Amino acid sequence: MKKVISKKKFIISVILVILILLSGVLAFSLSKKIAKDNLNNIEWLRKHTVIKLDKSFGNDIYAVSKNKNISIYNLKYQKVINEKITDLLKANKKDYVVIYNPYGTNELSINIYFKNNDIKDINYTISSDDKNIKDFSKELAVQKDISAYQLIGLTPQSKNKISIDMTTESTSKKFEFTVDLSKVETLGEEKLKVENGSSEEELSNGLFAMLGNDSDTDDYLALYDNDGLIRSETPIIGYRAHAILFDEDKMLFSISQTRIVEINNLGEVTNIYRTGKYQLHHDYTFDDDKNLLVLANNTEKETEEDCIIKIDRKSKKVTELIDFEDYFKDYVKTCELDTKSQRDEGEDGLDWLHLNSIEYVNGDVIVSSRETSSIIKVSNILTNPNIEYLISNDSFWQDTDFADLVYEKIGDFKIHAGQHSVRYQASENDNEYYLTFFNNNYGVSNSQPSFSYKDIGITNNNPFQGNESYYYVYKVNENDKTFELVDSFPVDYSGIVSSVQTMPNSNVVVDSGTKGIFAEYDKEHNLIRKYTAKMNKYMVYRVLKYDFSNFYFK
Repeated sequence: MKKVISKKKFIISVILVILILLSGVLAFSLSKKIAKDNLNNIEWLRKHTVIKLDKSFGNDIYAVSKNKNISIYNLKYQKVINEKITDLLKANKKDYVVIYNPYGTNELSINIYFKNNDIKDINYTISSDDKNIKDFSKELAVQKDISAYQLIGLTPQSKNKISIDMTTESTSKKFEFTVDLSKVETLGEEKLKVENGSSEEELSNGLFAMLGNDSDTDDYLALYDNDGLIRSETPIIGYRAHAILFDEDKMLFSISQTRIVEINNLGEVTNIYRTGKYQLHHDYTFDDDKNLLVLANNTEKETEEDCIIKIDRKSKKVTELIDFEDYFKDYVKTCELDTKSQRDEGEDGLDWLHLNSIEYVNGDVIVSSRETSSIIKVSNILTNPNIEYLISNDSFWQDTDFADLVYEKIGDFKIHAGQHSVRYQASENDNEYYLTFFNNNYGVSNSQPSFSYKDIGITNNNPFQGNESYYYVYKVNENDKTFELVDSFPVDYSGIVSSVQTMPNSNVVVDSGTKGIFAEYDKEHNLIRKYTAKMNKYMVYRVLKYDFSNFYFK
């Protein structure tokens, strides 16, 4: 009898434990839902967001205090910040108000708001209390009908003296104040290793944008000056900011695999564009109407990195413009699924094409396919897409339906392999133009393991170790259906991620991503300066240089 009673007690105890656990799970789920609802409730956001004086940043410096769960990439939250700023400015009687990083999009910035809006010109200089750091001086782009500016370029772990010199319709003014960022630490490296080259030519104007230093923790977009000092840092949700696009007073960049964000020159998030069932992959650009054309994965199919979508910036509608699998069906059947190589998060399908860059040119697009070592032109991308040509080694496409689309190689030179960052440059002749790109010189196609790159002179088969990569320029003639190498020089090897960029003064910026090295060369291809980053994980995806003229600066 005692054994029966003990058994009943045991069963009751087990049931009670299960009920307690279930109630805990239910309570946790409910609390998560309440928290999520709060984060989208504008009244709750108002109650949990404050702009107040913060002496840790210096005298008369305001800063935002918010609930830690609030994401800056929330348009309702950004609206609340605007309301708080408006209320602060109405209540404040001073000539100007300084707020540290009000919108949360630049950890090394302040916003300054003036009472008058008749400013004709305005300059600022940032001086660090670290005497090893050079001054950062810029002339701001004067705003129409507003009297607010974002000043970027502050240095972390130091006190920053900011000197402002401005002219109004009636007078000139000079004033100084200090912003203390001694307690601010950046995710990115504060000072890169810098090596000067043999060239004495000037570096081009601008800031180097580090677009993806892959990390297991937090991700960011960092800007570095010509001395390798970090001057701006924007936290992002994940993945990479693959490029920065400018549309008048707006700047756009990706903040995850599914979102592209738009901010204005005060750092306010003004719009967020989502990719729907697609995942963004590696690159995006504008069409003629400033809608977004995005390289993407369709998450509902078994192949990946082989689509282009359009995001209408007014309606936010997502449209698939082309699925390359539809055009290359017979070829795709010959490809093998790679299960061994390093892949991006969420990507495990058949990577038979691997698009990594896109250029929009007069209704057509030129894309780069790493997996087939091919540059592909697609005509009429918005209306009636058609594969126009392939620039590749002809042996790769022999015995396929696409052999006739391969342009003829003119001259004796090593063909490109695994290329990235293909960019278009017009010429004076119709139907003739130039394509610049990073020739990785990497001979691996994981979906076609039987293809021998050694037979075409490509011996590198390790993404991290190889003899050299190249800056390449092809001249393409569409009348003759030919391409020829007209310019090149060797650069640090990177088998996969990489970029090149020709600057307005003809300097060339090159990123060898797997080495964590980027550099700027003069127009004769002599090294001016090289920068080496401490990699968070295994690569620096892309580095491009922007001058931010007519955005932050004049």
